[in-house]
Amino acid sequence: MKDSEKIFQNLKEDISAYINLKLELLKLNTYEKSGKIISLLSYGLILFFLVVFVILFIFLSLGFFLGDLLDNAAIGFGIISLLYLVLIGITVKKAQWIQTKVLNKVIATLITNEEQPNKEENDTSATDTH
Repeated sequence: MKDSEKIFQNLKEDISAYINLKLELLKLNTYEKSGKIISLLSYGLILFFLVVFVILFIFLSLGFFLGDLLDNAAIGFGIISLLYLVLIGITVKKAQWIQTKVLNKVIATLITNEEQPNKEENDTSATDTH
């Protein structure tokens, strides 16, 4: 009887350790995915602001250029304002299409980032066997 109790006690300890390790792995995977999402969002936000500023300065330059060309800065910036309104209209009209494209890009990026460590592990194991 003592041997069976010892076996079950060892089994219980092993299962408990296994469950604790699985929970720790789940927690670490969650941290990793959260970190990837935050880093992707941060990168996207930085890139977005840089693009916005570039576009803003391009349109400011175009406004000044058209103002000089037409000898009236107000008309030059009025044309640029109309151009902005057209772009806003197109964006509003294509909102669903844009949202779908962005969502697909985010999902593809997350999947690609998830597969890269597996690819690196496979590459490393492949080189170790040769």
